[in-house]
Amino acid sequence: MPPRRRGPAPAQSNPPPPAPRTSGVILSVHPIWPDIQFTQGELFFECTLFLYSVLALFLQYLNIYKTLWWLPKSYWHYSLITEVIATISANRSQFVQSSLMIVEYAAIKTPVMTLIITSFLFSFNRVCHDFPSRSVLWFFFPVIFYVFIFRSEIFGWFGRLRDQLRKWRRREIEFSDVCERLMESPPAQIDLDSVLHMCSDNPAQIREEIQVLIDDLVLRFKKSIFAGVSTAFLSIMLPCIFVPYKTSQGMPQKILINELWECQLAIVVGLTAFSLYVAYLSPLNYLDLLHRAAIHLGSWHQIEGPRIGHTGSMSSAPSPWNELVLYADGETVQMPDGRCYRAKSSHVIKTVAAHPESSRHNTFFKVLRKHNYLINAMCLFECGLIVIQFWMLVLTNDWQHIVTFVLLMFANYLLFAKLFKDKIILGRIYEPSQEDLLLMHQLHQER
Repeated sequence: MPPRRRGPAPAQSNPPPPAPRTSGVILSVHPIWPDIQFTQGELFFECTLFLYSVLALFLQYLNIYKTLWWLPKSYWHYSLITEVIATISANRSQFVQSSLMIVEYAAIKTPVMTLIITSFLFSFNRVCHDFPSRSVLWFFFPVIFYVFIFRSEIFGWFGRLRDQLRKWRRREIEFSDVCERLMESPPAQIDLDSVLHMCSDNPAQIREEIQVLIDDLVLRFKKSIFAGVSTAFLSIMLPCIFVPYKTSQGMPQKILINELWECQLAIVVGLTAFSLYVAYLSPLNYLDLLHRAAIHLGSWHQIEGPRIGHTGSMSSAPSPWNELVLYADGETVQMPDGRCYRAKSSHVIKTVAAHPESSRHNTFFKVLRKHNYLINAMCLFECGLIVIQFWMLVLTNDWQHIVTFVLLMFANYLLFAKLFKDKIILGRIYEPSQEDLLLMHQLHQER
């Protein structure tokens, strides 16, 4: 519903607060999306990122050893294995499900887990035997970085568990509830297949939706950072740490490592893995969801308030901000501390629901008020990464560096093509040409 218009304020010292608006759902002002596939499968993406990590690891070994393959222990006959087990689910009878579970554990999970544990223990034993203890501590870097970047989520989980334990000690809940909290999965991003944007004129509902989206956006960004850093560390930095420093006979040996080149390669691999994860966690329907919520939010700009003793027009004097009011574009409000703000809405929806003193709300609106801001930023980031790699390729003379850049740049080429395609789709949906309108009209008639 449209925002309430105010007339001249009555001549009284304490005007009554504005009446709250009637909450409800308004008609959608957003464009209709075609029926297309937005996200790729999780297993497919994880396999893609894994293959990219393996490629980066292979190229790193190529850069470290080059043509020194004849040195003793310049390569290893064992490796670390990662477990990948897909969850099998099917709508079958109880007997069939029980049989499948037996087959799953007896024929797949138990042998694979035994192989993984055996390989890990063998590899870890060789590493502990051949390298000093300080080198082994580097294996814990990803765990430490994970705790650092997700510390708020981890501390929140421990806080909720502590509260459950206190209730259990007071016999308010059963121990099974504590076990459920203990087995609670970590925070996950919202399910885009089941979450839809609902156009509302209730400012409290709009701010609640924005808070959920901000927390989800921060969580996705943290996951992307962790993926980039961990990929660069495990595939680039860790092989440098565990370069053999002695032969099988115990004689010292030295393998020259170009530290500057390794740092450059780690940055390139980390940024590429980061961009891959960002593109995977930010499909088109997610970007559109953020934009739709942002144009309902609006923002505020701080202005100079009336000075003490100012006797201007009462109709232009700011009114106290009320959290239950949906303000129109250009309206001014005053906070309890005396600061004044002017509402600035989007060009689509001429109302503002944001909190005037919330920097997160203002930043969210500035970044996402245009439908193509994020996708343009992602395209520019990927294009800049390709230009940097191409410039480094031009400046290098070593054959192994050339092979490394040529192979690693393929991932950036594919990702840039995918992002540019998404940019074109998003632009044609929000700014359709005459041909697009005619095509949509024909499709609508056929249905």
